[in-house]
Amino acid sequence: MKPRCMRVDPGVPPMKEAESVIHRDLPTSYQWICSALGTVVLWFSAIVAVAQTIDTVPRVPYFQEAIQSDFFGVDARAMAMGNTGIITGNDGSAVICNPANLARIRRIELRFGLSHARVTNNSRIVTDDQVYSGGQALRKTRINALSLAIPVPTYRGSLVFAFGLNRVNSFDRAVGLQYPPSPGYTSITAREAESGGLWKWTASGAVDVSPRLSAGISGHLLTGRDEYDWRQVFRSNDPAQTWIDDQSITIDYVGVAGTAGATYAISRELTAGVVIETPTYLAAEESYPGYPDSGASYSITRPFAFGAGISGVTSHLTVTGDLRYSDWSQLEISYDSPSLSNISDQQFMAENLREAISWHFGAEYLFPAQGVNLRAGYFLDPLPIARHYIESQRQYMTFGAGFLFDRVMVLDLAYVHGAYELRNTNPGKSFEEYKIRRVFLTIGYRI
Repeated sequence: MKPRCMRVDPGVPPMKEAESVIHRDLPTSYQWICSALGTVVLWFSAIVAVAQTIDTVPRVPYFQEAIQSDFFGVDARAMAMGNTGIITGNDGSAVICNPANLARIRRIELRFGLSHARVTNNSRIVTDDQVYSGGQALRKTRINALSLAIPVPTYRGSLVFAFGLNRVNSFDRAVGLQYPPSPGYTSITAREAESGGLWKWTASGAVDVSPRLSAGISGHLLTGRDEYDWRQVFRSNDPAQTWIDDQSITIDYVGVAGTAGATYAISRELTAGVVIETPTYLAAEESYPGYPDSGASYSITRPFAFGAGISGVTSHLTVTGDLRYSDWSQLEISYDSPSLSNISDQQFMAENLREAISWHFGAEYLFPAQGVNLRAGYFLDPLPIARHYIESQRQYMTFGAGFLFDRVMVLDLAYVHGAYELRNTNPGKSFEEYKIRRVFLTIGYRI
């Protein structure tokens, strides 16, 4: 068994062995929790002068996008309107956002989406007399969504079935750290790189229960892979004394989940909706390239998630808002091997994971003569972790446009701009800032 950041090279010099103790001192199963859920574990437990700081290095890791609470986004229109969708997702994205919205689809619809993401990391380690800055940037362009919606002819109301494949979580990230030099070493740097994602294979159905009420359900099969790499380099004036620590972890996931939702037309101008996501059950297989006999198997249960939304429509203007809630302190981890289980893990999650309420607002204005929609939005998506880990919360501004071609094809674009910053539990010592840029393109064709 070789958990993340735990490798100790037999040839490590005494000073490097002392630095490796910092990594060994971190509870290993905390590291598994983060990697298993595709989360980012930020190791601010680096040296602020190694010999002086071993006693003050935090014993718990930092959570970025904790427990993958950051929904990546599957539809350009919804993302341009503040990552809403509980009411406004009246296309194939409804299989994820709120399956009840499928009942509004009157024609067979094919939908395809692409995304481009850029994550820029800037780190700072602060000593009494100097700031050590590091950073890293990552860009990824990926297929993001594919769906098919099929309305069934009915005498009254609506009945629609849909199938979709959507990339709901992204593991793509990079972190760069520059540590203060230690005796005998002129430069100490580290880099974390992670790639992959979590996909939902979905089958959905929706029906008009009454002229004003629609309901729908989705069943999800989840699959994905997370590939993690860590490299720490200790450089000295003597090349023979340079030490490099490389770590790699691959995690494969499979799981199941469900979503149920409803919408209600309060009036011709006003619609409300609710959505419930069942706990997500994931099985994870963790392996370490180069160590064929090492690995870990465990299961993860994510908590219930609840959402509510409301939308108002005039002749040309749509205004919408969503609220989503989940209690991440109810996260559960179960290892197949009893030797890996640790009561302190559950205690750590109970003490440091939190409830989270995200707020989403968006608007859309239609220019009917041109067949063009302009959109903008904002959402606050708090990290569900203890406040002392957070310097600034996760929030985003969104913009976009939609274009209708010959009344059969829709092209939607969205740009998402956000940021947040994490900090050391010892205030003023180390910080990790993240700037996030995402571009979405979605094409829908209705037959």
